[in-house]
Amino acid sequence: MNIRWGFLGASRIGNALAPAMRAAGQTLAGIAARDPGRADAYARKHGFIRTHLTYDDLIRDPQIDAIYNALPNDLHFPWSARALEAGKHVLCEKPMMLGAGEVRQLMSIQKRSGSIISEAFMHRHHPQYAQALALIRAGELGELRTASAGYRFTLTRPDDYRWEAEKGGGALYDVGCYCVSALRLLLDREPVRVSAARHDLRGIDGTLVGWLDFGEGFAAHFDCSLEASPGQYLSLVGSRATLNMDVPFGPHRREAHLQAGDRTFRYEPNDPYEFMVADFGRAVRHREEPTWGLDDALAQAQVLDALFESARRGEVVTVSSREPEPAGDALTCARPHVMDGTRGMGRHLKVRGAAVQSWDFRM
Repeated sequence: MNIRWGFLGASRIGNALAPAMRAAGQTLAGIAARDPGRADAYARKHGFIRTHLTYDDLIRDPQIDAIYNALPNDLHFPWSARALEAGKHVLCEKPMMLGAGEVRQLMSIQKRSGSIISEAFMHRHHPQYAQALALIRAGELGELRTASAGYRFTLTRPDDYRWEAEKGGGALYDVGCYCVSALRLLLDREPVRVSAARHDLRGIDGTLVGWLDFGEGFAAHFDCSLEASPGQYLSLVGSRATLNMDVPFGPHRREAHLQAGDRTFRYEPNDPYEFMVADFGRAVRHREEPTWGLDDALAQAQVLDALFESARRGEVVTVSSREPEPAGDALTCARPHVMDGTRGMGRHLKVRGAAVQSWDFRM
């Protein structure tokens, strides 16, 4: 099935997605951006068929099947919701939503629309993760004792939205989410308690260190930063052997190595974005859940919520496992990463009837 894609935003990350979609035999049908000139240049660069003046025009285009949402984090929910309500499938950049409350609302909308939606975590589509899972399940590492991960870089652009808490900026949402996602995937379980400490930088978590208690005496930890020397790692320590990945989160067209005990697996440069797009296309073609759908996105968001809460309160926090809330006349959710400087309360957003209203959609 040839999927006709529409891009919300002329993003830097889209420069990796567009070639992957073309390589997967899919069509770049349309793009809309704040700056029409930038949209035109982006369309020429990647071969989009047309540009649209507004995001709404793009979503309403009957010649588009699916939307790739790479807008700033605070716009993931409203525009993904609009796309679903318009009958479009959605591939949304990470973090899919700013809080579990937004994921629950999206679940209600997705159930009504019947469309496919997935969070664009490309790292888990790299073959090194399938290999790691196979080694773990075969008992090559023995009994797992602990795990750790880290992802760090230095953000130098002063006008980047990731400096703004209200837009979902900060280290945890930008790079720490990869660490949490990978640990949840490889350990095949969910944390029950978490703890976190953050270095406040211009109102965001410039650096955050987290501890994840998976129960039964097993814990993992991670660190993330957008104000540190660059680096990434992932390690699982077992009773028989230790597994290490040298490029766990940024393996796009890079050589990667997985070491498990005295065995080393080498991966030639490949494109996990293409693998991710192919998985999404399979789900659309067969009208079935992608490998990682909204249930996974909800579990991920619950962990991130608890980490933000722990960093605010300075204590260990239990991870919420509440079931999705039914849609009523009005649903209200807190964005847990936003602090007001006095009581640390999240900014509350209201969506009536699980549909989007009263948002500032200028972008």
